[in-house]
Formats: sequence, structure tokens, C-alpha cells
Amino acid sequence: MELSGMDLSVVIPSYGLTALLRTCVLHVQSGLTRALPGRTAIVVVDNGSAMPYQANDLATPDVRILRLDRRHSFSAACNRGASTVPAARYLFLNNDVFLHPNAMAEMLEIARHETVGIVGTRLVLADNTIQHCGVRFDAGERGPYHHAHGRPSASVSRATTFPQAVTGAALMIDHGAFTALRGFDETFPFGYEDVDLCLRARQMGVHIGCGQKWDSLHLESTSDRRPDRHKASRRLFFERWRGRYSIDGDEGA
Repeated sequence: MELSGMDLSVVIPSYGLTALLRTCVLHVQSGLTRALPGRTAIVVVDNGSAMPYQANDLATPDVRILRLDRRHSFSAACNRGASTVPAARYLFLNNDVFLHPNAMAEMLEIARHETVGIVGTRLVLADNTIQHCGVRFDAGERGPYHHAHGRPSASVSRATTFPQAVTGAALMIDHGAFTALRGFDETFPFGYEDVDLCLRARQMGVHIGCGQKWDSLHLESTSDRRPDRHKASRRLFFERWRGRYSIDGDEGA
């Protein structure tokens, strides 16, 4: 994959929900203006929406729209978006994540550490409780889970953490690592592809960081609320990784 000269490509897979996507994009632009003005791109992957997105739907001309005529998995949509505008780093973002204006700058600061190839960020729900601040692993059937999920954000430490995995809802990755990993594994139909990516990266010696200073809003699964949506991917994850990840201790602050 030949680089386009971009420092960062933000890839947002999206299906319908145009107003939500527009708000997501406006938050991204605010973060880019503060953190990395210049050689950046925003790529919206229209994942088979019934009404294709138009440039004027997003309130800005500075967005590239990649149209997929049928709905693909999150993994496939992300991979295709990244190949559209290759960059030194990619930020994969759900359309229901509204980044804090300073969150992207913090992620980039952590990413510049020479051993860190993947970075996540703290995400909160609308009631300001934690949705994600790093992924931990249980010894039993629980497997990977969100650390401190549901706790008030104000009660959870703001120190940068280095977990085994972070969510793909807001995941920054170095081009070299992403290329070496051949991107997200497209055999995962829905869910767990982010944890799989992180675990494969760790096998290569890539460290993972998670910024904690800023609270970004995640509305969580706005476009797909099927109760069994993760079932097939969960089964695949355990077939591949059971007994091959470290078990985290009891949750602390």
C-alpha cells in the first residue's frame, strides 16, 4: 500500500442515520483543527445505506465518501476505507461517537511513543458513566470486557493506561502495524474484530495505549440493536483465542 502523504485518515463506516453521522463528522473536524491541521482526510464508508450519502448531507465538502452498494461487516468497511486514502496513521470511528475536541490530540500524543502502535480513548454514555476506558480479560466465559463499564467517569483515574485491547469504536493505529496485520480480520461478522486486531498486534510486540483525560460521547450500537448481533463473532473469538490472552486481576480505580 503506497502512502498518499497524509498524516492521518479518519475512517467512519456508516449505515443510514445521516444526522448522527453529520454530528460525528463535525466533532472530527474540530479535533483535527486542534490536533493536526493540514495533511488529513476524513473517509466516510457508506455501508450500503438505502439512501446514498451526498456531500451536502455532511455540512462540509472536506469528506470523501466511499459507497459500498451492499452492507459489509465493520471489518470489511474499515479495511476498504483505509485503502482509499493510505496515511501514516488511521483513526477508525463509529458514527455514534462524538469525540471531545481534545481527545484526538491526546491519542496522537500517546501514539508518538515509539512502542505504541494502537491507541484508544475514554468513551462515556449519555449519563456520563463509562462505556469504554480499555478492554480487560476474565478467566471464564466473560472473556474480554470493558473496564469500569457503568461507573461514573469522575470516579475513574485519568492516568493513561496500557490495556491489552481497546474498542474499535475509536481506535487509532499506525500504518505499519495495520499493514503488517492485513487490517481487521473480515471473518468476524459483527464484533470482536477490534479485540482480535489488538491481540494479534500484541503478538508482534505492538503496545496499546488508552487516553483517559477527556470524555467523548458514545451512543453505543445506535444502528444495530439486535440482542444476538455478537453471537457468531463471539464464538469465533473464543475458538481462536481461548487460553491465549493474559487474565487481568480485579478491577481497580
